Amino acid sequence: MNATTKIIDLAELRGRDEFPAYAAIYSHTPADPGILSPSAMRWSDRVVLARLEDCRQFWLNQKKKLRCKLSDLFDPVLGYHFGDDYLAVFGNHPWQCLWYLEYRQCHDARGLFLLGSRLDRNIFRTLDWGCWFAAQDTLAAHLSHINAPGFRAENFLSRRAQLQRFIDRIGVATPAAMKAADANALTRRFGKWLGQIWQWSFTDSSALQSFPWIRHEPQQAAGVTRDLEYPVNQWSYIEVLLREDLTRLCEQFRRDDCEHVNRMVWEITLFNDQKISVELSFRHPYSLHRDQPAFDTALYQARYLYDDLMRQLRAREFDLDLPESMPFAAWRIEIRERILLSPQLWDLFASHDDQVDYRQIMSLQNKLPVALECFQADPGFYPEQSFLAVPVGNATPQSFDHYSWSSSAVNKPLFYYNEPVPIEPPAGAARIFLERNSNQWWISGDLLQTVRDYFIFCDQRGRSSWVYRDANGNWFKQGEYC
Repeated sequence: MNATTKIIDLAELRGRDEFPAYAAIYSHTPADPGILSPSAMRWSDRVVLARLEDCRQFWLNQKKKLRCKLSDLFDPVLGYHFGDDYLAVFGNHPWQCLWYLEYRQCHDARGLFLLGSRLDRNIFRTLDWGCWFAAQDTLAAHLSHINAPGFRAENFLSRRAQLQRFIDRIGVATPAAMKAADANALTRRFGKWLGQIWQWSFTDSSALQSFPWIRHEPQQAAGVTRDLEYPVNQWSYIEVLLREDLTRLCEQFRRDDCEHVNRMVWEITLFNDQKISVELSFRHPYSLHRDQPAFDTALYQARYLYDDLMRQLRAREFDLDLPESMPFAAWRIEIRERILLSPQLWDLFASHDDQVDYRQIMSLQNKLPVALECFQADPGFYPEQSFLAVPVGNATPQSFDHYSWSSSAVNKPLFYYNEPVPIEPPAGAARIFLERNSNQWWISGDLLQTVRDYFIFCDQRGRSSWVYRDANGNWFKQGEYC
């Protein structure tokens, strides 16, 4: 096999989305749990659980950009933080990840394993009862530690011994061989928690289903408080003070490319001592350090929240005897969710831009109040059918010739109405004929009903509209020119 040969996963060719919801990571090297996701849990001294569902779109965007397999996406990140001796299992439920992790530890395995892959899925079906029961030891310790309702360690161990005797008696070699057993039946005979574990073991859902998830929280949340010397309600003053606070916030954690923010909370105290909390959420992990000293991205989001809050305050009932624009007396900014992304990860992504600067796209999406939309050409004579929405960065080459469709769009406007607007027949104004088109004439019983004649209509004030006339002589406006 030469250096340019690449193995292609058949699942990827079929377009299957095998992105896992959780990951269990074992390592001798201690590291911050928030590496793959802002939602993580310390399962033991050496095992971390991460909920990838909370930043799914971010990782999928990176996978599309790199055109790589999931193992190639996550391996350099885990290796950077945990060292070369890490062991990680990715799957749809945390218990399945822990169960398979126990098996791999027993075989001194290292590296990354995906329960969505055909090989690991087949191995998972062969796991014996010993691994299944061994993985329950740490689970029982967690349930005891959190005082889970209905859990008693002595009772659990007694019921588990009964289940082991039952398995020995019926001679079932593996849990998968008894997969069809009803979880409710196991609950009635062996107790609530063994029935629950059985349900986790073979579920296809990413829901926790009462799994004892305890989210890891930093010992001290990064936050900055400001008590204003005098009340303010003008954004020009608030912006300057927020920029100073974001600078102070940056100084509270390490100054490198690893720290990225997913969510911040801005708690505002109004002049009447009312407290209002608003959330600054970012569609992609956002680096405060890279954005300083201007902090444009965070301030864009804060400005949208400020404008919305001002509208709400002005809409209050007049009989409350409140100022039209209630000024701010104090506030606090606190980071609630963050994720660590290694510099190696960003360098890797930066070397595969391939005519698209994804970092700029991600930065722009974080600044906008709504998500970016992406469209690509699609064959159709009617304008509203000549394009379709696709995920950002996911446009695919089309088999048809774009030239004829692009050339016909030269005189079309950028602004389309959601639905054509009926108008009176244009009279006493300039009309410029553009084209006649027809769509799906073979479906309609009447060929003329599919015909449209398109014009540029200029009114007396010089404004240009994009209009068409149907076969019945009715006129419609479908767009506007700048």
